[in-house]
Amino acid sequence: MITLLHLSDIHFSQRDDTSQFDLDQQIRRALLDDLEARPADGANYDAVLITGDIAFSGKLADYTKAIQWLDELFSRTAIPAANVYVIPGNHDVDRDYVAPDLPLWESHVKFRQNADPVKWRDLISKQLKKDPLHSMLAPLNAFNDFAQRYDCRTTPEQLAWEKLLPKKFDDGKMLRIHGLNSALISDGGDAPGGLLVSDFQTSHLKHTDGVVDVALCHHPPDWLMDKATIRDALRTFAPVALFGHEHSTRIAADKKHVQLFAGAVQPSRRDPDWLPTYHIVQLHTFEESDGPRLKIRIHTREFNKQNFQFRARRNDEDQAVDEHLIKLYDRPRNNAVVVAALPTVAASHAIPEPEPTEDTMPTNIDSAKRDLIVHFFKLPTPDRYASANEAGLLRDGDDALQPQVMWSQVFQRATEEPNGLAKFWTAVAVRDAELQGSPNPFEE
Repeated sequence: MITLLHLSDIHFSQRDDTSQFDLDQQIRRALLDDLEARPADGANYDAVLITGDIAFSGKLADYTKAIQWLDELFSRTAIPAANVYVIPGNHDVDRDYVAPDLPLWESHVKFRQNADPVKWRDLISKQLKKDPLHSMLAPLNAFNDFAQRYDCRTTPEQLAWEKLLPKKFDDGKMLRIHGLNSALISDGGDAPGGLLVSDFQTSHLKHTDGVVDVALCHHPPDWLMDKATIRDALRTFAPVALFGHEHSTRIAADKKHVQLFAGAVQPSRRDPDWLPTYHIVQLHTFEESDGPRLKIRIHTREFNKQNFQFRARRNDEDQAVDEHLIKLYDRPRNNAVVVAALPTVAASHAIPEPEPTEDTMPTNIDSAKRDLIVHFFKLPTPDRYASANEAGLLRDGDDALQPQVMWSQVFQRATEEPNGLAKFWTAVAVRDAELQGSPNPFEE
């Protein structure tokens, strides 16, 4: 079984300073207490999925608060920082870049005036290629500084990311997580049906034997101009989709697909139904004679305003857990095992699942690289430069690059050069007390 912690709409702000004016500090403390108690039958958490609105105003100071709180979460739950996956929401957009009198506002208007997906694709492509550092993604600059430390940055080359969770299901299947960016044209004029994901972010989706897909998107489909396309793509390729934004907890499910709409960890007190919530999602895979199944258990935890603690939200059947069973696909399928060719099996009629292909399987190197990324970005900026220089990964002209781009190139060089990652790990470990004395995972 894989257990996921689903948080959304935390809205960290410069006001979150534990002074008398920080009204949400009780909520954050209660949430950490609840997580540490492991209310989902005592299960440990394998990953944290945050579906946007980490910040309130998309400012660097907001993310400083987020990092501090997440570090405490890691400490109290033993979740590795490398197992955090984040996507942006509309509050992760720095609206100073998209004021009504600025060029990006006019650009967003062009998108919304066109109901043609071909024109959307052309506009996105032209913007990203013409000025990749200062247009379209510029309002997400502070978010990307934050997300880069968890290897989840949105880039002109990769608007959507996909990651394989290091832990496998009990039957050997893998969990693949997809992060979509629904804040590409977010601004003060956001309204249902006025945002965009685009085909560029779903063209990589595919079925892979032995892999279960989970998609993250901040805005539910009804908020998107391309809602039909995105809804169909997610329903076809991702049996589980997690959303945020609406601050209203609900579940929509059928035999092939479960959509989980998150509540907000820190909703605005102006919300008529103000109620902080979060989810623990447990996934379990098993085999039936006609194909694999995915069991989904959803624990919804809500804030009790009377005693300032989180508790289980009970569903319409007065149950504390929502359960759903998904048939992943029928047998036989492309490259799937042919039932008639298999030997007789036990009475359970379980059919062995093909192993994921080699290019899908995460390696120890992949996991170690995510650990290296996390520890590198914990270092103060001078130590980052010193580590990269000591490992021989800096080049003339790097200082002229945007920091996110420069560090991305540093990691790319470390990956490509002989013993580059091993040297980089050693240089970082000298400056990180947590790594000192640990074996270098990149040394043969």
